[in-house]
Amino acid sequence: MNERLNSGIDKTLSILEFLSVNPGGATLADIVKTVGVAKTTAFRILDILLARDYVTWDQDSEKYSIGLKTLELGLSGLIGQDIVEVSIPYLKELASTVGETSFLAVYNAGDVVYLYKAEGTQSIVTTATLGSRRPAFCTALGKAILANLPIEESDRIFERPLERLTEKTVIDRMRLHDEFAHIRLNGYSVDDEGIEPGLYCLAVPIYNYTGGVVAAISVSGPVDRFMENKEKIVEELKNVGLTISRCLGYVKAMRSRKLSS
Repeated sequence: MNERLNSGIDKTLSILEFLSVNPGGATLADIVKTVGVAKTTAFRILDILLARDYVTWDQDSEKYSIGLKTLELGLSGLIGQDIVEVSIPYLKELASTVGETSFLAVYNAGDVVYLYKAEGTQSIVTTATLGSRRPAFCTALGKAILANLPIEESDRIFERPLERLTEKTVIDRMRLHDEFAHIRLNGYSVDDEGIEPGLYCLAVPIYNYTGGVVAAISVSGPVDRFMENKEKIVEELKNVGLTISRCLGYVKAMRSRKLSS
C-alpha cells in the first residue's frame, strides 16, 4: 500500500515539475512522453490536480499549465529564497533615496507576481499587493522581464487578445515588440499609466549567475511627480538592479554571451 502511495506521489510531483518548466503549457501526450507515466494514470492525476486548482486546462490548445494553487504554494516558499532576502535592504534604500515606492516581482505564465514592496517617503495609491498578479505586457516590471526572455514567450502571450486596462494601455503587438527592443537598448522599461490611471512606473531586470532574467524591480509614483525626477530614478534603479544581480552571481559578460548565443 505504502509503495503504491509513494509511486503515485512521485508521479504527481514529476508531472508538476514538468509543467513548472513549461510556461507555455503541455499536452497530455507531451506529459506522457516526457514524464514516462501511462496515459490513463497521467489523465487521472491531472483530473485531480485540475479539480483542486493545481493545474489549469486550455480547451483551445489542449494544454495543461501550472495553476494558481501551485503558484500560491511556490510563492510561500519563494518568499524565503535568496532573491527576496537579497533584495529587501536594497529596495528599502532605493525607496528612501528616491522617495517613491519600490517593488520586486517575478514572471509566471504571462503575469508578474509581486514579492516585496518598500514604501517610499511619499505615498501612492496602487492596487499592487504582495502575492497579487498583473498582466506582464502592460506593467513596467513585466516588460522589463519579457524584453529579456526569448521572443517565443511574448509571442505566446500575444496569441490571445490583450486587455486594455486604461486609455493608455498599449495592446498593439508591433508597438510592444518595438518597446521591448528599446528596453534592451536602454536597460529599463516604462509604464505610463498603462496599468492604472495616474501611475507612472520604471523598472529594470534582475539577472542571476546564468545571465538569465529572473525578476525585476521597479519604482512607482504619480506621473507629475515622476517627470521631475525621472533621470535620477532611472540611475538609482539601474545601480540597485545591477547590485542585486551581482549578489545573485551575475556577471555582465554572461549576459553578452547569452544574447549572442
